[in-house]
Amino acid sequence: MDNRILVVYASSYGTTAEVARTIGDVLSGAGAAVTVAAAAEAPAPDGFDAVVLGSPIYSGDLLPDLNAYVDAHEATLQARPAALFATSMRLRDESEDMRQSVLGTLDRLRILLQPVAIGLFAGALWYDKLPAIARLQVQTKGLPEGDFRDWDAIRAWALEAKGLLGIGG
Repeated sequence: MDNRILVVYASSYGTTAEVARTIGDVLSGAGAAVTVAAAAEAPAPDGFDAVVLGSPIYSGDLLPDLNAYVDAHEATLQARPAALFATSMRLRDESEDMRQSVLGTLDRLRILLQPVAIGLFAGALWYDKLPAIARLQVQTKGLPEGDFRDWDAIRAWALEAKGLLGIGG
């Protein structure tokens, strides 16, 4: 194996998928052989040197597809360096209290995988992509529409994670 990284993500409306693809592009541009895949379709982590896992956080939980992937490949994932990332509209608030609250959502994966890097990023929300009931729920919560992702921070995190994953190139 030589600098092979698997980026596995879950995404309901495509915004976390865009983050995962950007992370994959950065890792690839830095010399790694990268596969980016949705958790429901991702290959097993065998044959990869490291894994990056990501999901949005909705109502205090990661998406079930990512949790199912981790459960299905737990032993193999534990034998590889891993990095985690999450997107959340709650991270528009950049306070340390909010970051710690969102970080708590990752506790199960943090304990299970002992990640070398964790990226927490604000998300994006487009009302027209949501089903009517979900749109009503987020509007009732007062979540603003828009793209709050900091692409420079996401790219910088990806480069930092690559080094922490022990991948050369």
